[in-house]
Amino acid sequence: LRLADVAISRGASSLLQNIAWSVQTNERWGIVGPNGAGKSTLLGAITGTVRMDRGAALVGPKVRVGHLRQSAVSGSVRTLAEEARSEMVEIEHARERLHLTTLVVEGGDYSDQALAELGEAQEQFEKAGGYEQEQMVDSVLKGLGFEPQDSHRLCSDFSGGWQMRIALARLLLSKPSLLLLDEPSNHLDSSARDWLGKYIAKYDGSVVLVSHDVELLDASVNSIAEISGNTLLEYRGCSYSKYLDEKEFRAQSAEAEYKRNLEEAARLQSFIDKFGASATKAASAQSRVKMLEKMKREGKLDPPPVAVVSRGPQPELVLPPPPKPNGENLLALTNASIGHDPDQEPLLTNIDLTITRGMKLLLRGPNGAGKSTLLKALRGNLPHMLMQGTRTENDRLRLGVFTQDLAQELDTNARAVDLVTAYAREGADGNVAVTDEAARSVMGRLNLGGEKPLRKVGALSGGEKARVALSMFALKASNLLMLDEPSNHLDVGCIDALARALSGWGGKDGAVVVISHD
Repeated sequence: LRLADVAISRGASSLLQNIAWSVQTNERWGIVGPNGAGKSTLLGAITGTVRMDRGAALVGPKVRVGHLRQSAVSGSVRTLAEEARSEMVEIEHARERLHLTTLVVEGGDYSDQALAELGEAQEQFEKAGGYEQEQMVDSVLKGLGFEPQDSHRLCSDFSGGWQMRIALARLLLSKPSLLLLDEPSNHLDSSARDWLGKYIAKYDGSVVLVSHDVELLDASVNSIAEISGNTLLEYRGCSYSKYLDEKEFRAQSAEAEYKRNLEEAARLQSFIDKFGASATKAASAQSRVKMLEKMKREGKLDPPPVAVVSRGPQPELVLPPPPKPNGENLLALTNASIGHDPDQEPLLTNIDLTITRGMKLLLRGPNGAGKSTLLKALRGNLPHMLMQGTRTENDRLRLGVFTQDLAQELDTNARAVDLVTAYAREGADGNVAVTDEAARSVMGRLNLGGEKPLRKVGALSGGEKARVALSMFALKASNLLMLDEPSNHLDVGCIDALARALSGWGGKDGAVVVISHD
């Protein structure tokens, strides 16, 4: 893959400029950068789904590209096993050739040519992995967290997070020569993330991975490309951890060189000012004028590029102090059984759980164990999920909820700032006036500044939508915060800001319940 002088804009704003980059055989690149920088857009340019203003994305003639989007779903009515192997084209082509050559020989043609073609077809089928196809399918499905009995279930029976896994399994098993992955770990639990990191690290082909998952990046890629300040900076041969060190080294080196150049320019200018009019020093002064002009021409007096030296404004999240509740208990489930469907067996039974002031509770467990269902039962917004038992809440309970899908559920036709202010007012005590200015201030601290709050949500990137959702969450005064996989779709800076905010929030009055694999 080679990108040549690529430029892409979003509306009137320049998103990417002068991108020149190449991916060699068996290189595994991690693409990093803040939300909205253009990482997913870059993948779209490679696949041809995003229009470039200038430049070209050149892919080798025999290179097969596979692309997993952030919102990928299987879109199939086949069984899981059928869907997983549906794009294993090399094996299917080899199988078809083997079938045809076998029919020729079984039809009585034992000529040297027929037998040679049969032998070649058998060798091609073996090389493609045809004899191990079922083992490969089972291995990938198991690695992504599916149970053996799931193989015969229809894809349409699986929930959204599992749909992403089906699409990922299908793509991995198709074995494209260039694998493009956009946030593949967003719906994976810890064991599936670990498996995916090892799989990518051993992948027989080239990989471009967009991710904010530091552990996945460190486990899988051998080069980093950072998109920042409308450009792409290469850190070829660097793991993610090494990239962080190299980025800091480059920034310090660029700043030190710039400082030295300014000092040298000042020294030259001082000599020119002092001796420029001197008859005996005129030649020396003129020589220094030329040296100074050369430094200017070569850009040595220009500040280093922002993308090189900028550590960027770090996102900041400040949560409102919790309203004081009555008593110690905020919320309780007693002798509870919960599930999705009252006509089916419950997912969890005999639950006795009390959330008290000051508690910070982590819910852990594999995908499908019932964590999100438990959180929904605690929220009380879907009464049918509480199949047995009672839910009791404090009469001054104020819930703040942040879920992994909140950003995807936003009204795409609404202005971002309007959604933030409306959500902050919802369920608030008294006549709480949340102004556009207050909302934009919170959004700005999350690096959603400028005109972005005034844009319609549909015009924002996936990561920017997640920041809108986080801004909604940050403006609403609550004494019980519930978070379901909050780090999905957020970049590293926002995840750190959220962690810091939760760590210092609540005191004796607030409580936190969080589901996270981070």
